[in-house]
Amino acid sequence: MARYRYRTPVLTGPWRDSRAAALRDAVSAHQARTEESAPGGVRWLVPGGIEEAGNARPPAARHESG
Repeated sequence: MARYRYRTPVLTGPWRDSRAAALRDAVSAHQARTEESAPGGVRWLVPGGIEEAGNARPPAARHESG
């Protein structure tokens, strides 16, 4: 079963069972707005998107100077 959550540069939502539930979380967190004319029916107010479990981005590599 796929799991979905929203992710923006500052916030990441909880895993949900549906893409629609993850989008509702993003709208509730004021990261996105439903807008029928926008692609997918949602307009992101900040850079963001919905990720699917198993397709999550890996953590950014850390470079430490020594």
